Amino acid sequence: MSAAPSLRPVLVLQLVFMLGFSSVVPFFAAIGQSRFGLDGAAVGALVGARVIAQQGLFVVGGYLTDRFGPRLLLVAGCLLRALAFGVIAWAPDAPAFVAGVVLVGMAGALFSPAVDALVGRIDAERRSRHDGAATGRGPAPFAALALAGETGGIVASLGAARFMPDHSAVLAAISAAVFLGAAAAVHRLVPRSDAVGPRVPAERASGPAAPAPVDPVRVVPLAIACSALLAVYTQLFSTVPLALTEHGIDAGRMGAVAAALSAATLALQWPLSRLAERLGRCTAVMLALYVSSAACLAAFAAQQFLSPSAMAWAFCAVAVLVGVSMMLGTPNAQSLIAGGSNRWRATRLAFLPTAGGITAFLSTAATGAIAERAGTLAAWPLAAALPAAMLPLAWYALRPAHELRHESLRHRTTSAPAAAGSPNQKEHTS
Repeated sequence: MSAAPSLRPVLVLQLVFMLGFSSVVPFFAAIGQSRFGLDGAAVGALVGARVIAQQGLFVVGGYLTDRFGPRLLLVAGCLLRALAFGVIAWAPDAPAFVAGVVLVGMAGALFSPAVDALVGRIDAERRSRHDGAATGRGPAPFAALALAGETGGIVASLGAARFMPDHSAVLAAISAAVFLGAAAAVHRLVPRSDAVGPRVPAERASGPAAPAPVDPVRVVPLAIACSALLAVYTQLFSTVPLALTEHGIDAGRMGAVAAALSAATLALQWPLSRLAERLGRCTAVMLALYVSSAACLAAFAAQQFLSPSAMAWAFCAVAVLVGVSMMLGTPNAQSLIAGGSNRWRATRLAFLPTAGGITAFLSTAATGAIAERAGTLAAWPLAAALPAAMLPLAWYALRPAHELRHESLRHRTTSAPAAAGSPNQKEHTS
């Protein structure tokens, strides 16, 4: 069974999920303030509660996916999110609204690991058949998943912006209906079996020309190293708005920064995926950490040396660099972790967003405290130091893949002369 056709329905589901999600979730702060009179501190706690409920429970969702299969978790997550948006639509008071927000996060912790597991199975099966290559002209499976999600998110948030927060109840009800429809679609689009393609033995998934998947023992170090990427991404939405306000710039300019990030994702995810296939997934992850650190240094330089108006535009370039780091690092780390054995694939993949959420929370708390005391300019060096400090950890986690590749190439080089008379061997080594 070819896994390639199975990717399309998963991408369609991801697009639908983000359409329902981004129609409401980006506007939680505005809804809380306009409908329920929440102050700034309460809004911050509200947004944090959703992130913690989702990121913190990803490993639980991954374990349940491995235990019961992705189909069941997808249905359960869709139904729970439909319930959550229903609660938000008809919430009579602030506590009910907060409960709905937390349920939104919990639902994401159920179906997002299931989606990752499905794509991980497709990615591993493709690479096992083609000596480590994702094949095809399109982006690699995890990059395609990110592209589908970003497309749905942009379309939904732009479409909903003109109706928020005045019509938040109507949009939340529509989102609930979207997820009910998605739950029904899962029955038609996702097989009953937990397999998307044939089971791939670990030894086959690491062909002679393919980088080996990350050793399970090193999944956690790799997840911690890549968590710096999400931490820097979060700085865009925490430190940049503070910097704009600090320099007397309209906070609305943050919309241009977010737009630059979204445009970069749509324009560059595909070509960067192809570039990563040529460079190698391990190299792409390491390069992502360098770019992430460079983005923070660029923000520091812009704030230090440019005029306020130029600085605001420079932050758009910083957003593009941050987007590039995410596009290079996250899909390729997911692909490496998903490779090899089918066993506990969803749980392994779930460590990435969980580690990212924890690190993002800690880093934004630290840079926020520094910005409060010494100004936002002082926060950027700390943000830049985080991905730089993760480079040795990433090297350690990815080293087995590099070593196995080099050993395989050496073995092929030394064994070629001994079998020079064999037509098959000549073809294999050419």
